[in-house]
Amino acid sequence: MGFSTSGATAIIFVGVLVAAGIAYPVFQTAYEERTTAIENHDDRALEMRNTAIEIASASYDANGNGDFIMEVNNTGSTVLSVPETDLLLDGVYQDSYETSVNGNADRELWQPGETLTVTVSTEQPNRVKIVTEHGIAATEVL
Repeated sequence: MGFSTSGATAIIFVGVLVAAGIAYPVFQTAYEERTTAIENHDDRALEMRNTAIEIASASYDANGNGDFIMEVNNTGSTVLSVPETDLLLDGVYQDSYETSVNGNADRELWQPGETLTVTVSTEQPNRVKIVTEHGIAATEVL
């Protein structure tokens, strides 16, 4: 075995070490990102399982001014965001409506056990659907 064999072996060994040094951080980062994604998915799934809403009442023109008023109870154990709660009347997304949580119009968080009141100036709808930020929905046919 001459010097050329030993030299070639050393060069290959150094090349393997350099390749491993380059590849390890890439694999480590990919593993960490995958772990974070799995944890985020599990957290979202848990929040979905713990989210529940129930329409307590839905009435049109109850106060004589052409408003549709709906009260929705947060019956789950997840705190919900009022701005991220969506309303559909007869399948049409509503982007302008007034909300209040337990009578307070300034509230943006909807705690478990609290009631969200939604008021919309519209014609009488036949069907109403409210959807939370986690995709949990309640529908009422009037």
